[in-house]
Amino acid sequence: MQTKTYFAASVTDAIEVAREELGENALLVGSKPSPPQARQFGPLEVTFAWDPNDAPPSPVVRRQAESVPAKQSAATAHSPLSSAAPETDEIRRHLSALRTAVNRGGQPPDAQVAHAAKEDGSTAERLVLAGFSPETAVDIASGAARRSGDPDTAVVDELTSRISTAPFVEMKPGESRTLAFIGPPGRGKTISLVKIALCLGLARGVPVRIYCAGAHSPGAQEQVARFASILGTPFQACESLASLNLVLNGNVWKGLCLIDTPGISPADRTELGELKDFFAARQEIEKHLVLRADASSADMLHMISRFSGLTPSRLLFTGMDEAIRATPVIEALIRGGIPATFAGTGQQIPEDLEEVNANRLARTVWAAAPGSSGGSEAKFARATAA
Repeated sequence: MQTKTYFAASVTDAIEVAREELGENALLVGSKPSPPQARQFGPLEVTFAWDPNDAPPSPVVRRQAESVPAKQSAATAHSPLSSAAPETDEIRRHLSALRTAVNRGGQPPDAQVAHAAKEDGSTAERLVLAGFSPETAVDIASGAARRSGDPDTAVVDELTSRISTAPFVEMKPGESRTLAFIGPPGRGKTISLVKIALCLGLARGVPVRIYCAGAHSPGAQEQVARFASILGTPFQACESLASLNLVLNGNVWKGLCLIDTPGISPADRTELGELKDFFAARQEIEKHLVLRADASSADMLHMISRFSGLTPSRLLFTGMDEAIRATPVIEALIRGGIPATFAGTGQQIPEDLEEVNANRLARTVWAAAPGSSGGSEAKFARATAA
């Protein structure tokens, strides 16, 4: 007996494919969530035991023996890929070969598969190797195929059009704006707040006021207070959201108000519920969900889902300098449906903060994808400058 692993959206889909490829006697051994490095190929890792002697003929033999095409498998029929445009048939063929290569070892594509994509890989296959999920890769590739002009530029333009951003609008004299930073602990909310206070407030002559809301971890409020003292900005710590609400009601502040909320576990429904009620009563607050850029896209999308009750207005990515690639950030922006404004690129204050640029992100990711020429980044830079 031998074993073979599939990555699939459901056990039923995996069974359909396994029975077709390995034979009706293929035995389901077990299933478990896919490891983070392979989650882009499917949320479940399903393993089967099979006897090579029971395996059906190879697809080539079947095609020679049959006069009509084989019936489409249920896994393919229910796959999101089946709804793609007709011109993506070739893309699906390449992706099928890629998945087969992945399934043989139960691991992400190795150097040999990457080399094959570089030599003769479809756009979708290269996008998968760059870190996109197969569904997103096919969607992007089919959109790029409908664009005219240079293929590389078409992919970059398609990516750019799908990356949602919301540039920070310059504040006018006498205008008030309130930003709150929300998210799990350890994502860099406080440092991001200080950078924004300097770059978009004090450096532009805009008055800044900082608040701490709720029960922070020990020493957190003291840290924010020290930053505020260094910046020379008013600071107030509020032990509860009700207290913060009273303060905001009583202050007629003309300038930039920044609220540092405590890091909340996505499983803490009580604190999430309290924040949800607070923000529901204060629709004027712009809520920035802070995520780590070096996390997987699945982790980011999970956080977006868990904090969706707070209706985040923006995504803010920290640790861009520590991320191996920007693909998870792009996938989170495409699938999460929330625009990004800021990205933290290091610990330096205030230098390591920049506004998210969709075209730059797209160029960076595609230039690093397997099969790209060494001059792709320079070519895209020249095109942008022109």
